Parts: sequence; structure tokens; C-alpha cells
Amino acid sequence: MSAGRIALVVLGCIVALLALAFLAGGAVLFWAHTSERDAEGYYSTGTERFQTQTYALVSDDLEIGTEGPDWLFREGRLGTIRVRGTSAEPGEQIFIGVARTSEVDGYLGNVSRARVFDLEFDPFAVEYERLPGNSTPEPPQSRTFWAESASGAGPVTVRWEVAKGDWSIIVMNTDASRDVSADISLGAKVGYIFWIALVLVIIGALLAAAAALLIVFAARRRPPPAPATPAATPEPVHGRR
Repeated sequence: MSAGRIALVVLGCIVALLALAFLAGGAVLFWAHTSERDAEGYYSTGTERFQTQTYALVSDDLEIGTEGPDWLFREGRLGTIRVRGTSAEPGEQIFIGVARTSEVDGYLGNVSRARVFDLEFDPFAVEYERLPGNSTPEPPQSRTFWAESASGAGPVTVRWEVAKGDWSIIVMNTDASRDVSADISLGAKVGYIFWIALVLVIIGALLAAAAALLIVFAARRRPPPAPATPAATPEPVHGRR
């Protein structure tokens, strides 16, 4: 086999591997889209216990498209986040809110709180950074900057349409007292998962077809050259006597 044909076979194998990756990714997304969502269409985690002896639990900053174009990160275009919680203390009411990080930092200012900076759900593990303070916060319902919020004994549910900017999720007791303890689950609804899966499958199919053509073309034998036709022997010319 010539060097050119070997190169085509190698290229065909590489393209075939790419095709498998795209097809596998599309298949996984199709599976998640059809079987991993709950009744409301959310991909959700299990319910886990979050607690702190401070006044508030605050998520790490959610930086949404701070460097991207506005049209791509228009509110709700990327999806919806759902936060659902119940107080772990009998009779206690909790507050869940979503707001700009700058507003949350201004509200909590010199208030002792716990920031969630490392979170895993499978298996569940959470690490907190305790931020010290010596002020007592006002009840969170007294503020008007919340993009979405809800409060009660539970279950309390907040649905926030993702928008561009720096955002924080906060969980507190409704009376702004210390010792926050809540059972929380997180969910996300992304409307374009199906279309991403479809695009991946189409790209994978096209790459698979290209790989097949490359390999078939490289393996195809050229027909043997036709035998050369012997040149006609000229007849001798006899001169007249």
C-alpha cells in the first residue's frame, strides 16, 4: 500500500473516532432529555442538608456571561434554575432568594455568614467558607432587590430565569436569626438540550460517512494497467526488378 493510501486510512480512523464521540454525546443527551427529568421538566439533584451557625448560607458567585453578548444571555434564554428547600428545624421558616451579588454583599456587609465554595452531589459533599461579622441583619423580606424569592415553613420553591451578570443564592431564617439549617434540592431546566443532541447526532453521522468514504477510497484497488499493444511490423517493400 502506498504512503498516500496509508495516510487516508489513518485520517479515516481519526474521523471515525470523532464521529463516535459526537454520536455518543448526542445519545447521552437524548437519554437525559427523555428519562432524567422530573415531572416539571427539571434535571434535579437529591435533597441534602445545608447548615451553618451563622446568619445566612450564600452560594459562590454565579457568573453568567459577563464577557458574552447580551442577546445570548438574555433573561431565560439559557434556562431556569430551581431551588427548593424546607427548614430542618420544626416550626422554623426559611427564606430563599436570588439577587445580584453586589446587592447581597451590601445587605450582609458585616454579617457573619457561610459561603458554599465547593459542592458535590454524587456523593454529596459540601465545604463552607465562614465570613466573620458582628452585625445583625434585617429580615430578608424587608429588602426589595431580590430577582426571585420565597419564604415559609416549606417546601419553599424559587424559580429563577438565568440572566447575565453576577448572582448569588441565599438561604436564611425568615426572622434573620442564627443557625440556618435547611434541606435543599437544586434543579435546572434547559430547553435546548434536545436540539444540541440532534446537532451532535447529525454531525456524528456526517463524520461517520466521511470516514467510511476515506477508508473505502484508500482500500480500493486500482485496475491493473492494460497490456501494451505490440506495434505493427511494417511489411517489407520489394523493389521492382
